[in-house]
Amino acid sequence: MAAIINIEVIDMFNTIVVAIDGSEQAEHALATACDIANKYKSKIHLVHSPELETAAIVVGSGAVAIPPTEEKIAAAGKQVMAQAVEQAKKQGCSPAECVIANGDPADEILRQVEKSKADLIVTGRRGLGGLASLLLGSVSHKVSQNAPCTCMTVK
Repeated sequence: MAAIINIEVIDMFNTIVVAIDGSEQAEHALATACDIANKYKSKIHLVHSPELETAAIVVGSGAVAIPPTEEKIAAAGKQVMAQAVEQAKKQGCSPAECVIANGDPADEILRQVEKSKADLIVTGRRGLGGLASLLLGSVSHKVSQNAPCTCMTVK
């Protein structure tokens, strides 16, 4: 007579926060997150908070920074998020929430992690060189250092 073994399935990842910035690395991160979400029946939350790049005009010996308008920032954020939602749906995931924020990207990602009680964060890695990474900082590094849950950085 065979023994019956009761195996309890453990939900490894219930809620996944994915950082979206429109880059190729973020697309890879989203693809990875969708793959995991499909396997574990997880909810995914997308977060986009742009790091603003400004243009500058050189006048004489000085430069004048020209920040993008709020309208341009909002329009670009909506476009980045719409593309991410489309990509997720093509991979069988329907995001539970999409957040477009205006603060420091790492802080906004961590805020969403706390709010959603996520147990996994997936970010892309930009691959900045050693000096650039030291000078500019790294969103994925800051997130992994301050996260209350598991982090995955996708190249």
